[in-house]
Amino acid sequence: MGMRIVGHECKKALTSPILIGLLLLFTAFNIFIIVGGSHFKDELKVANQLVEKYGRYITDGSLQQFEKDLQADLAQLEELTGQQSNSVYDFIEQLPYEERELYSRDDWQFIEQLQLKEMYFGMANDIDKNYADIDLKQVAASDIARYGLSGNAEKILLREYDKFSQRFEEMKHNGEHKEWFFAGKAYFMHSFLFKTVFLHIAIEALILIILSTALITNYEFENRTHLVTYGTTRGRRLMKDKLGASVMTAALLTTFLLVVTLSTYFTIFDYTHLWGSAISSAFNWEYNFPNVAWWDLSVGLFIVGVIVIVYIAMLLFSGLTFTLTIFVKNSYIAAISMATFFILAWLIPSFMPTSSSLLFITSYNLSVLVMNIPTSFMGSSGLVMFKNFEWMTIVYWTMITIVCCVFSLKWFNKEDIQ
Repeated sequence: MGMRIVGHECKKALTSPILIGLLLLFTAFNIFIIVGGSHFKDELKVANQLVEKYGRYITDGSLQQFEKDLQADLAQLEELTGQQSNSVYDFIEQLPYEERELYSRDDWQFIEQLQLKEMYFGMANDIDKNYADIDLKQVAASDIARYGLSGNAEKILLREYDKFSQRFEEMKHNGEHKEWFFAGKAYFMHSFLFKTVFLHIAIEALILIILSTALITNYEFENRTHLVTYGTTRGRRLMKDKLGASVMTAALLTTFLLVVTLSTYFTIFDYTHLWGSAISSAFNWEYNFPNVAWWDLSVGLFIVGVIVIVYIAMLLFSGLTFTLTIFVKNSYIAAISMATFFILAWLIPSFMPTSSSLLFITSYNLSVLVMNIPTSFMGSSGLVMFKNFEWMTIVYWTMITIVCCVFSLKWFNKEDIQ
């Protein structure tokens, strides 16, 4: 009986024309973004080829073999062009524009592949030097100056940087950063997947979940059938079924967006040999500081971790929306209020004194957790670099959400619904 009622409640949201329309619109938009950003997908195959040929780890031996193969390719280039070059880049720079048409499409394909191989080889050779130049004390001082930290806040951040320094040295010792991955500064694939694709999924899922939860919870009140519905044998216990239906609908909507969007992404972009590469790979370095995780996480595990964060955050937002909607008997006002709550929670750390630990404490909220998806589990994530940030935020807000749901259900049982 209970599950049948939950199913009927889910149906109210899942057959809503507005929600179906938004779901299809968001899905189409995600596919459009992914396809629109796929113009270099063929170039990305080189990273897979390198792992396939030389193994995932970058060692002195594998680099020597890589260099020999590059010399053989340069010899082939010389045979093709009749010109001796130490690098394919030298050849291209010296090649007059009018002579470019002398070479066939296959020739240019070979030249472009050689260019990419040289780029990866150069980056691999620079890893030790680039990481030796990193001074985490300077990075910490830079962050403190950038955010204007002082007092307790400064001490807390410095303590965390001390812990992160140990992890950074451990990572260099283990050689986690010496694994092949897409060239970060050339393609920004980490940002594309986690900042563009995943953040879109999270925000879209959030919109759908707020609307669906508000619709399910307030359906009878807005259709003025609440006196009949809550006067049946099931009575006000129906609200518990609505909570279950809201959470189930949230899971279904999130799953749909994740499955369709990520299937499209991984069909277009080939990660076949890169799932096991470390997310802290030097090749995943995109901006001023490399992406360095607190743990030795592979790319595959990192993606699973981010998916888990998205799921949990969405279910918790569903619970919080349910609580709000119990008190606000209007779906639109509840949805707008929840969206406002999300934005305020995200912004609230920026209003805290930069000398107080409140700056960090207020960051432990669901909005920051969602907006921080691209740098989840990373020590290189600015003011939310804390090792315990993800799991503590989830634990705190799970407890808060449970308390809110229990309180609102008890309140509803005593509420005058005339």
